[in-house]
Amino acid sequence: MHVLLIGLGNMGMKYLAKLEELKESLILCDIDPYKNVGRYPFYCHFGEVKETVSRVIIAVNPEDHVTIAYKFLLEGIPVLLEKPPALNSKEFSLIAEDPNLEISEIELYSFPVKNYPAGFEVEEIEIERLNRGKGYLNPFWDLAWHDLYILQYLFGEVEIEKEKRSQVWELEGHANGIPFKLKTAWEFNGEPRRRWILKGKKTKAVMDFIKEEISYNGLIKKRAGGDKLKEMVADFLRGLKRRGSCYRAMKNLKLLESLQG
Repeated sequence: MHVLLIGLGNMGMKYLAKLEELKESLILCDIDPYKNVGRYPFYCHFGEVKETVSRVIIAVNPEDHVTIAYKFLLEGIPVLLEKPPALNSKEFSLIAEDPNLEISEIELYSFPVKNYPAGFEVEEIEIERLNRGKGYLNPFWDLAWHDLYILQYLFGEVEIEKEKRSQVWELEGHANGIPFKLKTAWEFNGEPRRRWILKGKKTKAVMDFIKEEISYNGLIKKRAGGDKLKEMVADFLRGLKRRGSCYRAMKNLKLLESLQG
């Protein structure tokens, strides 16, 4: 039985590295024949794969996600789909209810989220996700996407009330009634930042997704080992599902569709 990895771009190569660390039997697929690394069976079209496939990871351009995932889900094969899973909620609805589908939520495996303090009553959230690189669509879809699913996971239903687009793109809204401000940017000129500041009545917590640490009540906890992408891939291969990933992805799609252009 093989794991099929479709897409060998930036994210696909990261998946490949983790699958190799996990010593999986691999099949690779990419439309570009020059991306054949030469170590595994390779195809330029997913429909040409001859080997028996037990799991599929899809990391291609978002416009092709649903078409490719649909083929394997129809065969009953579990699929891990990179975000965003589609370009709109209508398209995603074709596969969103399939029990074999999971959407990548790598930040749920981050140390700050896994060690979020239980019982902390938050009154306000400030979020920054400012990157030097550039993604597929725009900073909301490629970067803020992560923070929107984390907000859902930690707090519940999310509503967006304001947006602003300049060098730094901004969103304001509420997560289960808690106000948040989210700033995100591609090609940011300053020091990259991916952090949350959560303010309570008497204390605050800072979640730093670059340093993989969380500070709360004067204590700093930091990841001593492990790898969030490897952990997510390993869980998928073992069949350990994250409940709600498709629901959160659908909610994200609808939230982002509600924004201008």
